Amino acid sequence: MNILTLSTYSADEPLHGGQHRLHNIAQCYRDAGHTVQMVGVLGSDLYPGADGFLPYPGMAAFAPYISNAALMDDWAIGELFARDDVFLNKLSDLIEFCPDVIHVEQPWLFRFAQRYIDQRATKPIKIVYGSQNIEHQLKHKIVKTYLGVELAEAARRKVLQCELTAILGADAICCVSQNDLDWTQKHAHAQCVLAANGVKSRSVTELGIREANKISENKKFALYCASAHPPNITGFYDIFSQGLGCIAPNERIVIAGGAGESIRSDPRFAKTAGLGRACVVAGMVSEDCLQGLIETAHSIILPITQGGGTNLKTAEALWAGKHIVATTTAMRGFEQFKASRGVSVFDEPPRFLTALRESMSSPANVLTPEVKGDRECVLWKNTLQPLVSLISGL
Repeated sequence: MNILTLSTYSADEPLHGGQHRLHNIAQCYRDAGHTVQMVGVLGSDLYPGADGFLPYPGMAAFAPYISNAALMDDWAIGELFARDDVFLNKLSDLIEFCPDVIHVEQPWLFRFAQRYIDQRATKPIKIVYGSQNIEHQLKHKIVKTYLGVELAEAARRKVLQCELTAILGADAICCVSQNDLDWTQKHAHAQCVLAANGVKSRSVTELGIREANKISENKKFALYCASAHPPNITGFYDIFSQGLGCIAPNERIVIAGGAGESIRSDPRFAKTAGLGRACVVAGMVSEDCLQGLIETAHSIILPITQGGGTNLKTAEALWAGKHIVATTTAMRGFEQFKASRGVSVFDEPPRFLTALRESMSSPANVLTPEVKGDRECVLWKNTLQPLVSLISGL
């Protein structure tokens, strides 16, 4: 089959979790023998240009649909490309074949897909909605944190309508967690499956180890790898805002990914005891370096306190086999591993920090072959199999 994916980010060279998920979805479709084209609109002017993707339209283009598009770019893109014929045709012209299936990752471009089918389809086309969160709940929390209650409630209503349009209009739906699946099935008429986030099995290189050691200065460290997605910064300060006394003078917390700079530029950074001393902001790192950091980390921390779906970094941490200190939210979708060797799960900051101190003081965590085998279920090829089977059924 010809499968078209629609998204607000490209995924050929994935960096954040959404890109990794879409990249692996496309790869699994291709491995199953389907032809895939990835098309969309870049949801930020920070994304580099990519084949098949229109550039970020800019705030001025959103003005007819929302007076202030701050933190609502994704929703505004959906409005623009569903309602403005000029933009709709620009995106339609990028599609190189008449698809059998359109996979819309997240709900933002779903109405564009419907209009594309109405105007240009020469045969029946099925639409799959790839859900990554209960989007209206997550958007409410993000907007409330940064812009206040009134704008948050308005954002929630807009995104809920967008989300329900995708759920009610889809021919099939995949969700990333049981919680999301349960909520979605209450509204959906189409078949829904659980296709959780996962991880690829990658090899560490000597170059990656050297780069990681430069960052950590060969000190024992806990790794926090996260994008600049606002919940990642909120969760970090929810847990660590009272200080980093749990980190010994000769230890560090290494923050890799876009979250690091956002954490460091936050006014709370200078006011929180120990952050300046203990935190090493690595920023965006190469894939080799990231694998080197995972390999040389003593512990991996997952201080996620809000958001739906499942956390791709949790799958990565479980597969790495290091000590893990996580919140209940971070373990959503991976509950079967909460009692696994080396995994500590606490939501209260004092208990989280105590668990981190204990993990850093413990010997390195080593998985037995049996435990490693049990964790193969977090590999993408296994987590996405229900979605591939769903597509074949269409």
